[in-house]
Amino acid sequence: FRQGDKEKELGLPVSPLCDRETTSRPESQIGFIQYVVKPAFEVLEMLLPEVGRKVLPVIGGNLVFWRIEEAKLREAGKAAEDKKESSKDEEVKREQDQAKVSDEG
Repeated sequence: FRQGDKEKELGLPVSPLCDRETTSRPESQIGFIQYVVKPAFEVLEMLLPEVGRKVLPVIGGNLVFWRIEEAKLREAGKAAEDKKESSKDEEVKREQDQAKVSDEG
């Protein structure tokens, strides 16, 4: 994210995947593994089968790790959103109760 920080500092547009405030680290890692790392090692495996046998399972493990992290973030976001909605509902109810009291008085 240093590149994005420097771009912001210089008043430049921030490059994709370089903004620490908007980039999902798990999503970016999953994409990088799926579209760069794994295909590169699959091609390398054709030339050096031993490398593929040793490295591809590790790459698969990393992919699983980042998918779990992504799910955790999604759940944490959902929980925060639910909490926010619950707070809004409570606030609306309080305002309605106060309005009733004002109307009755």
